[in-house]
Amino acid sequence: MDFRLARATKLASYRTGRASRAEVCDAQPELLRNARACSRRTRRTCPICEHRHLVEVTYVFGPRLPKSGRCITSSGEVATLAARAGRHEAWEVEVCTECGWNHVIRTYPLTAAS
Repeated sequence: MDFRLARATKLASYRTGRASRAEVCDAQPELLRNARACSRRTRRTCPICEHRHLVEVTYVFGPRLPKSGRCITSSGEVATLAARAGRHEAWEVEVCTECGWNHVIRTYPLTAAS
């Protein structure tokens, strides 16, 4: 699932003053820690502060994983989790470590070919 429309709506709310910066830059401390330690840098600039490149953090949810998901640190981890029994789903989140902007950008089921 792609979340571009929801992202555009959130940004429009901020730009028109219907949402405050605190409402759109609300990354939790755990997400910010993971963004600094376990992320992939992108070429996209933060749509709020425009100071840093966004990073992407991937979490996997599924059987025998923590309720809050497991933060992925390598592509090998994805393959290992995809091979496990049960349905696992990956969530990719874009994060700005400068201002705290964050938004889910896509979700997808893990398969052995992921």
